[in-house]
Amino acid sequence: MKLAPPLHRRVIFKLRGMDPLDSTILRQDEGGYWIRGGTLAPQLDQSNCSLPDNDVRYLEFTRIEWLRAARRRS
Repeated sequence: MKLAPPLHRRVIFKLRGMDPLDSTILRQDEGGYWIRGGTLAPQLDQSNCSLPDNDVRYLEFTRIEWLRAARRRS
């Protein structure tokens, strides 16, 4: 069973060697996710950026240990 990607949702990512951080998944392709904002985007390499001075970054699947939906704020 293949799960649908959690597009346009805030997600908590645990990357290898890092504490869990949050970001919003914008799009998925065969190699990873395009994410925006949160605490994760500034931690990723600027070379994986869609535009200069933008908080949209590319995150490869191979870097992700786990991810889960963030809790919704009330």
